Amino acid sequence: MRISLVIPNLLTWDGERLVTGGLERLAWHLIDVMRDEGYEVDVHQNASRDWQRTVQGVSVRGHGLAAISPLAALESIHHETERCLYLSILQEPRAFRPHSLVVSHGVWWDGKGIAAESHLNLCRSVLEQAAEVVSVDYNFKNVMRATFPDYADRITVIPNPVDLARFHPPAAQRQGKVQVLFPRRLDPARGLDLFLDAMAPLLGERRDMEAVLAVDANDPAKTGELHERLADLTAAGSARVQTATFDQMPELYRRADIVAIPSLYSEGTSLSLLEALASGCAVVASDVGGITNVVLDGFNGLLVPPQAHYLREGIAALAADPDLRARLGANACASAVAFALPRWAATWRGVLLRVYGDP
Repeated sequence: MRISLVIPNLLTWDGERLVTGGLERLAWHLIDVMRDEGYEVDVHQNASRDWQRTVQGVSVRGHGLAAISPLAALESIHHETERCLYLSILQEPRAFRPHSLVVSHGVWWDGKGIAAESHLNLCRSVLEQAAEVVSVDYNFKNVMRATFPDYADRITVIPNPVDLARFHPPAAQRQGKVQVLFPRRLDPARGLDLFLDAMAPLLGERRDMEAVLAVDANDPAKTGELHERLADLTAAGSARVQTATFDQMPELYRRADIVAIPSLYSEGTSLSLLEALASGCAVVASDVGGITNVVLDGFNGLLVPPQAHYLREGIAALAADPDLRARLGANACASAVAFALPRWAATWRGVLLRVYGDP
């Protein structure tokens, strides 16, 4: 049995590069689970023109109609597929195949200028069509239960996973300057400006602290602008910017003392948060979205409102207290076990078999 994974983009729209982000990483985890279970898998995505690639043994098909109309691209995908698994509810009306799974990445419409009513209507449409919706956090299910109670039983919550074999604490105690890591995409909602506003005065006051920004390579122009913004701090040795691949991230977490997850708006179960916890880092995170399902303030991290002065106070408190960092880091590492990849995969196998049947 073949299942077609439908995703906005696993590769860039020209099909030349892998996209690095949480949704794409989740896609690869799902592909592994489906293939291990015995399903055949291919991928269909939006594209600037029609193309086909084979990546890690998986056929990826780009549909150029997306450059004209996402709905037309979806019709093209449906014409070439039989069973679909839709990886994300996109922000426009869509038609879904009956007896399909749809993944929701939480309550994403709480940003400025976003019309919640239209997104709620979209969610209702999805819940009416899909056999089941898998949400990566409990906030989506809670909002849907309050808004459309008749459909709440169609939502299964499976928080995102972390690979504990890749992400784990360092063998030896961290040495040198107190290193504060920002391991995020260059997306305004992920809190880059908030992080920079919080760190600038701290780096000026403390010579024993440095900021490391490990950012995605999806937008070279944004990365170049970030280098320019931090030129003075980089020259002084107080800050470092690098584009990091997924394979480089485990070592960056192991070198970090503090990890900042300063999301401005809701997100699902943040993969960068889980990776930081598993690596035994002391985390300062915004009290938004699925983050609040993972971090218990004062136990396995610090939760702060998404404002620069609160983030600065949290980072400063951790920088000044190595015992607090050690205690939060140990509890963080223990907490990450609940999100271990094998447990996540076993839950997903049950959902796949329930919806699509024996491969």
